[in-house]
Amino acid sequence: MLNIVKSTCNLAIKNSTKLSVASRSASVYLNNNYHNGKFTNKQQYHQLNFYSTSNKPGEDSKKPEYKSIIDDDLMEQAGINTDAKTESENQQSKSSSEKKRTSDDELYEQPRRRRNLESSLDKKKDRLAKMFWFAFLGSAVAGAGYLAREWDEVEDKELYNSEENGYSPGKLWTRFSKRLTSVTGLFSEPAFDDLLPPPLPEGYRPPLTLVLELDDFLLHSEWSQKKGWRTAKRPGLDYFLGYLSQYYEIVIFTKSPMSFAETTVAKLDPYHAFISYALFREACRYKDGKIIKDLSLMNRDLSKLLIVDPNPDSYSMQPENAVPVKKWEGGKDDDLIKLIPFLEYMATHPISDVRKVIASFPDKSKIPEEFARREKLLREKWAKDHATKNVNIMGSLLGMAPSPSQNKMPLDLIREQGQKNYAHMNAYLKENGEKLLKEEQEKTKEFMADQKFTLGKLVTEGMPNAEEIAKQQAELQAKSQ
Repeated sequence: MLNIVKSTCNLAIKNSTKLSVASRSASVYLNNNYHNGKFTNKQQYHQLNFYSTSNKPGEDSKKPEYKSIIDDDLMEQAGINTDAKTESENQQSKSSSEKKRTSDDELYEQPRRRRNLESSLDKKKDRLAKMFWFAFLGSAVAGAGYLAREWDEVEDKELYNSEENGYSPGKLWTRFSKRLTSVTGLFSEPAFDDLLPPPLPEGYRPPLTLVLELDDFLLHSEWSQKKGWRTAKRPGLDYFLGYLSQYYEIVIFTKSPMSFAETTVAKLDPYHAFISYALFREACRYKDGKIIKDLSLMNRDLSKLLIVDPNPDSYSMQPENAVPVKKWEGGKDDDLIKLIPFLEYMATHPISDVRKVIASFPDKSKIPEEFARREKLLREKWAKDHATKNVNIMGSLLGMAPSPSQNKMPLDLIREQGQKNYAHMNAYLKENGEKLLKEEQEKTKEFMADQKFTLGKLVTEGMPNAEEIAKQQAELQAKSQ
């Protein structure tokens, strides 16, 4: 047997280039024979044990870590049966297979146990959930059928079309889509058909209406992680609003919601002297993914209305009324001041239709520059025509010098008068602005206190019309006098 083991070890060393997986059979054989006294020479034992352990010669071999280099093929060549298993190995494999079978049975039996342990409350919840989804599906089908019903001449006055009545798929879909659009239009259409009240009588109102965008034109807002939201006011904004307010009915029309922009508009004009009205996102129209300002709903003549907006989508329905400008990113510029001469000219000259004047500019995005060029040519022509002064004979005989205003252009005279009016208005507001604001607040409180409509009347009859409000204001004013 000793020769067999030697030959096996030598054969493994010759044929193997690396250690195989640990096998304990040869090591067990050597240890048992050594303790039984079959190996009388320790040198022979250690010589054989060297081939089956990982210890180097000369190292302590009391507790060797066996890493066998003998595989099954070598054992079979040596005549050792590798199929035989010990009784303990059989028992271990049997116990592991039984455990696996038990765990598999428990895994498959869990859903069955869960169903058996399901309480009546869970069953009730499942039943209610199914009932809910059936009810939701039924109500959706019933709602679609109700929207697709035939037109009624009395009930559907605005949508009525006798040719669309019938039960073909096309006519059903037409009625369904029209009724559904009329419902969803509450979220995509302006809140009112007339966004502004009726204009004042002729002679008491400015000649033109100027619609201005708030964001990225008059103001610019940006957010940073360090400082949060910051809003910058464009250079020359106070002068722009104050000077043009004597010529225009100024309307701030912004795409921002009222809850965000109303406070900002109030800060731009704290004394309510320059801005006539303010409109917000709720007054815009949502169409094809664009937020549009429909100028036809402003209750003003479009031939007397201009809009200045950096976003072309805003005036896409009335581009002929627009003065395009670039977006303001918060830097220093004087674009607002450069725009004033053109707007001043439009309001101080008898123009029948502002759209014709705007159309005369080939590049609408450069209207201020083109108007400055035209004004320069007009001044040159004026100077040439008035090079020879018309001398007043009577005035010269009396020794009277010609008036300086005779040599000035009408545009210059209008501009000087406008500057005087602006300076006077600005000084008056500085002195009496707080007083006027306080009086306005007191009148508003008195007006609200003397209202003759209650909450119940508002719910049943709605808001009072303009005539009722004007009548109450007249009564209140008569009492105060």
